[in-house]
Amino acid sequence: MATKTTISWEDFLAGGSEEQRWEWVDGEITVMSPASFRHEIVLWHLIEYLAKYCASHPDWICVPSNAVFTMSSGNWRLPDVSMFHKGRLPNGVIPETRAEFTRDVAFEILSPGNSPSYIQRKRRDYRESEVLQVWIDPQKRFIELIYPDRALEFVLENEVLMVAGVPEFNLPVKNFFAF
Repeated sequence: MATKTTISWEDFLAGGSEEQRWEWVDGEITVMSPASFRHEIVLWHLIEYLAKYCASHPDWICVPSNAVFTMSSGNWRLPDVSMFHKGRLPNGVIPETRAEFTRDVAFEILSPGNSPSYIQRKRRDYRESEVLQVWIDPQKRFIELIYPDRALEFVLENEVLMVAGVPEFNLPVKNFFAF
């Protein structure tokens, strides 16, 4: 994958402070807004399910929000949670710093602080990198699945989230909103 990144990893790490999360987007360090309590509860439920899923499906790896992935644009993104097939690891080795590959599935939890332009830019980055996107909306209590090669899907609170290409992935959506 050819990247257009023009910053060193060390400069990127120095671009924020320990209590922040930040990304490298379109040539700038972008600090991400703090997450809400609701966001963190949904995240906890998601990580709990994905940890169990990956334990029973050892070909898949799940990483939480501070793992940096390189997009085809050269941007470095940190989704709330990512999942990828072990076959993506170069030579089967987990990267020391950032992943020079995209994940298979990016899970994003919408927060009130996310601007429409921020969301649309992130969605475009994922689409251009052919990443399957799972956008969870805690306020409206539904999920949008954005596949790189098919129509948008909505999954409602009383339904089960199934992700095409991820075998036996069956998560009742109501579990996200158990608070």
